[in-house]
Amino acid sequence: MNLDGLETPTLLDLYRRMQTIRLCEERLAKSHRQGLVHGACHTYVGQEAIASGVCAHLSRSDVV
Repeated sequence: MNLDGLETPTLLDLYRRMQTIRLCEERLAKSHRQGLVHGACHTYVGQEAIASGVCAHLSRSDVV
């Protein structure tokens, strides 16, 4: 992995985003197992870097 050109604050921001996504997904999965969330539950665990990287480059005018 090449991190050249990425400064520490940027890397920390990406890491925080990944951690937030992981915690949310783990809580969602736990709630699903407990029967609090109904229907299918497909987590994003292990793919947090994709969302973090994409979202870091979105602007206010982008539509997702």
